[in-house]
Amino acid sequence: MLLVRGVVDGLTRVLEPWSSLYRNNPAVQTTLTFLHLAGIFLGGGFAIATDRETFIAMAARISGQIRHLQHLHTVHRPVMLGLVIAISSGFLLFLADIETFARSWVFWVKMTLLALLLTNGYLLSRTETALRQGEQPDSPVLWARLRYISGASIALWLTLILAGTLLRSA
Repeated sequence: MLLVRGVVDGLTRVLEPWSSLYRNNPAVQTTLTFLHLAGIFLGGGFAIATDRETFIAMAARISGQIRHLQHLHTVHRPVMLGLVIAISSGFLLFLADIETFARSWVFWVKMTLLALLLTNGYLLSRTETALRQGEQPDSPVLWARLRYISGASIALWLTLILAGTLLRSA
């Protein structure tokens, strides 16, 4: 624990110019907050809308499912763009007040949720690819997995937003 405290203290000193700029400049604060929220809205919005479409596609005929898989494949790019924006801006927010965030259990819960979301996204991509490129695009096992992953995606995005809200008010 003493080592962690020393690392946090050292980083706090090294990052003081950035912390000071952030603390004393409302434009920087507003810009970073906007980028963080915009990234979450972009990535999460596309993801949740597509997760909903996945539930609908499961009841469709095979042609509708194949069309959905093609659409699902195109959604990865805007979701990843949103995540890159949110993670980059979040990292800068973390560096602006490393001492507070490093000690916050809510922050570490949020980072755990982010890791779970990224893992879930990887599993979604693998399952979608297996369905799209496989010999059985109507595989009930893979579609059931995709349904479970889509449900987990919605829950993780919303829980991540809750953790961020708690973190902001803590």
